[in-house]
Amino acid sequence: MATKKSIEQKVEDLGVILERFSYTPIESRVFAYLLVANPPYKSFDDIMEFLKASKGSTSNAINRFMHEGTLTYRTFSGDRKRYFMIDIGAWKKNLENIAMTLTAFSEVLEATLEIRDPEEHVEFVTELRNVLDFQIYLSNQIELAIKEWNNR
Repeated sequence: MATKKSIEQKVEDLGVILERFSYTPIESRVFAYLLVANPPYKSFDDIMEFLKASKGSTSNAINRFMHEGTLTYRTFSGDRKRYFMIDIGAWKKNLENIAMTLTAFSEVLEATLEIRDPEEHVEFVTELRNVLDFQIYLSNQIELAIKEWNNR
């Protein structure tokens, strides 16, 4: 059984990793805590107390994830508190959407290449073309992977 100290360390370790995805330190720790929490839902006060965070920063973090759709909450009869938890289905959908943004970025590169003179700054244009080809390749592979995953 995990101790409080080992859970705190795991939340910290996961939080550091999540910060790489443009989350603030507190946002990262909130998400990490809800990933490892048992049960997998916690009240606002539970989150704030575990993380030793202020009410404002905890609220801002929860609101970001609620707005993003990766957190939801549940209630229990006779209890006025909301218990926050990760919405796994919405999180998966967000990951799919993020992956599909590669396609949108490919469109930006294509439009850029259309207006650039291929005779000027040849090396730069060639590198842009290489990036576009790579983007298209990644987009196709990700699209295939998503389809395969959903059809399994």
